Amino acid sequence: MKVDHIIDVGQGPGRSFWVDIENPNKAELEAIAAKYRLPYRAVQDCLDAEHLPKFERFDDLNFIIVRSYDESSVADADTVQELTRKVAIFESEGFLITIHRVGQKYLDELKNEWRAKVASGDPCKSHIIMLSVFNRAIQTFESPITINRNLLEDFETKVFRHSGETLEDGYYLKRRANTFKRMLRMTLDILPSVAAEYKDEASALQDVKEMGERLYFYAEEFLENINNLLGLYLSLSSHRMSAASHKTNEVMRILTVFSVFFMPLNLITGIYGMNFEFMPELKWHYGYLLALCIMATITVSIMVYFKSKGVLDANGDVD
Repeated sequence: MKVDHIIDVGQGPGRSFWVDIENPNKAELEAIAAKYRLPYRAVQDCLDAEHLPKFERFDDLNFIIVRSYDESSVADADTVQELTRKVAIFESEGFLITIHRVGQKYLDELKNEWRAKVASGDPCKSHIIMLSVFNRAIQTFESPITINRNLLEDFETKVFRHSGETLEDGYYLKRRANTFKRMLRMTLDILPSVAAEYKDEASALQDVKEMGERLYFYAEEFLENINNLLGLYLSLSSHRMSAASHKTNEVMRILTVFSVFFMPLNLITGIYGMNFEFMPELKWHYGYLLALCIMATITVSIMVYFKSKGVLDANGDVD
């Protein structure tokens, strides 16, 4: 377990203290709960890596869970657990405790900022720090949403060029967009409860709300665009398959027409090619010429019939 005292309790009247705790085990969490008199049920929630954003009030203590984007997530990550990391926040008038499993860049930046503010003598009340953590957690989604909007342009190019693993690329983009939208929506849903507890910080809360709504709009727009492109991709793929199928059918139609022409001719040549000794027409002087005339007549008759039925037309329609 790593414990970081950003703002200590002994720094003067009106000061709050912030303790950041990273990767505690169950026994260490229980010790923390006993030391700071934290609700056991809320502490148990800190152990659940899959917990979604929420807000709870315990007497004079507020318990908040926020999820932020994980910058170390792999390229094909597309679930809440793969794309985001949880931070549990315990906030009271005198202290702020943040608990998380892995280090997070935005928290490290906030720690340095608040250390600098303390050094310069700025007031540092616990709920102000909590709101700054809340706001930064939402801001972490800005970079991945921007990156994925750029990837959307690449996906759009692939759709029209029909190149690469297009459908798989679109699927992951859709899953990520849906995850971002869901997390931002759930975070915005707890803002009214937070606002009810901190009515004096309306301006800071409004900034948080505007940031969240702006990113939510981008995520929603991104999800709508990727859905439209996936639909277009499936439509174009279906069209290409239909065109290929039509081409194949056209080839088969031509081959079938040719086979119809040659079947009766093969029948005639087959009969007269048997060479039996007592065939009646075998000694005919003009038998060969007559056979050729019969085959020509059959061929012309078939062609006239097919022409009248539209079989030989370019579109291949039959009346």
